Amino acid sequence: AVFRALGFSNDELEELSSHIDPEEDSLLEYYPLVKTGERFPLADSEKKPVLEPVPDSRQEYLHGLLQSMSNIEKEGFRSLKELGAPLPTIVWSCGGGSNNRVWSQMRQRILAKGLGVSDIKVEKADNTEASYGAALLAAATYATSLAS
Repeated sequence: AVFRALGFSNDELEELSSHIDPEEDSLLEYYPLVKTGERFPLADSEKKPVLEPVPDSRQEYLHGLLQSMSNIEKEGFRSLKELGAPLPTIVWSCGGGSNNRVWSQMRQRILAKGLGVSDIKVEKADNTEASYGAALLAAATYATSLAS
């Protein structure tokens, strides 16, 4: 949703991503939200989006946005670990971003380095519809409640 709000088309995302080195860090730091408020990894209803500075290069902007989203994901896994969850060895990706090979490689690098899990993999899920994951979670919760 953030990319649409910033005017990125699928074609532009694909084209610009193909010129980003996923092993290289961007100097830009953002907190890409569509509107004020964050639920995870930090519950803050007043958290404001950080989408500036906007560089002249859309490719540079995209690089910073993708990296920032990867860093937020890393913080999410850190929060889960602090709550007692094990660190993942594989992250199944779904939704539109699952088609972005460069972003998957970037996420894998940032998660491995930031979490200290050198063998972590970011893979495209068989079913990439974002709603599919939510449905699985709901089904698992329902099944667990029935077993109780």
